[in-house]
Amino acid sequence: MWTEALALLEGYRRFVITTHTNPDLDALGSELALEEHLRTRGKEVSVLNSDPTPRPHRFVDPARRLRTYRPSRHDPLIQQAEVIVVLDASGGWSRVGRIGEALSRATARTLRIDHHPDSPKFTDVEVVVDQAAATGELIYDLVQTAGGVISPTMARALYVAILTDTGSFRFPKTSPTTHRIAAHLIERGANPTELYNIVYNRYSLNRFRLQGFVMNSLQLAAGGRLAWCALSQSVLGEYEAEVADLDNFAGLGMQLAGVHVSLLCVEMPREQVKISLRSDGRVVVNNL
Repeated sequence: MWTEALALLEGYRRFVITTHTNPDLDALGSELALEEHLRTRGKEVSVLNSDPTPRPHRFVDPARRLRTYRPSRHDPLIQQAEVIVVLDASGGWSRVGRIGEALSRATARTLRIDHHPDSPKFTDVEVVVDQAAATGELIYDLVQTAGGVISPTMARALYVAILTDTGSFRFPKTSPTTHRIAAHLIERGANPTELYNIVYNRYSLNRFRLQGFVMNSLQLAAGGRLAWCALSQSVLGEYEAEVADLDNFAGLGMQLAGVHVSLLCVEMPREQVKISLRSDGRVVVNNL
């Protein structure tokens, strides 16, 4: 599975790593772990994202290695890169936001590592494993296959990636492999109690109240099998919320008896709508 990817990662020296817009903790943790792995191998690595690290997620990057893309400063780095790695992003270069145009013009080889199914190929080498519960699982496997060492900081980043993308180890793709990886990450230095508390038990009062608003606004459709809610920009402004504050809101409807799919629609700037779906596994929401 990793033969072509490892050939790129081991055969070149200068790398740029990126991920999707509005990055979540799976994306950010995976970036940080891969960046550290490559750096310990003597590589030059820049992690460049179109969007800044959301405020609630900044704890995962205490060394501030994640940078927000600025064309005047970072386009030269992109042009000098020999390999561009895209993590946790499906749907083409547009999915990574503003940086996508510069990356698509670069002469570097390209690699994508992802766990989202049914995505068209847009890089030279692709490792897409839709059975994986998180991209963090794949980065862990990559490092292990390469003979790398999982440091305490990598363990922390990857544990958070997997913790959040599995909904605290309860989403349908959570597997025995997921738990074995988590156990090893704990052995390597991830503190599950500390990280759970940072992710889930340090919400602002406004965020807590916004969750109550969402729960109170849930509607049922399809004979009670679908729960949905829509949030406007005015509501987000009222609660002083950013997109990262909405992590896990899409799954709130799954707590209702009889619901198979939960849907959250969020009005975004520039007349766009972000749609997030969760299911109990009976419906493959990626096909919708």
